[in-house]
Amino acid sequence: MEQRRYAQWLMEHTKFTLLTALLVFGAMARAQIQYSISEEQKDGAAVGNIAKDLGIDHRSLKERGFRIRSTPCLI
Repeated sequence: MEQRRYAQWLMEHTKFTLLTALLVFGAMARAQIQYSISEEQKDGAAVGNIAKDLGIDHRSLKERGFRIRSTPCLI
């Protein structure tokens, strides 16, 4: 009887631990960097140092398959 209770307790805590880890690390994986620019900004103007903001060497962006995605303003 005691062994069954322990197994049930262990299963519940394992599920809780895995769910907590999924929520914490899932949120970290979904992190995004967003930059805002004005409409008057000229084409080709520098907006930000993406590699520096990501904390990586700019030469590794191509190796990592880095892409910039533009989304329309929803205002």
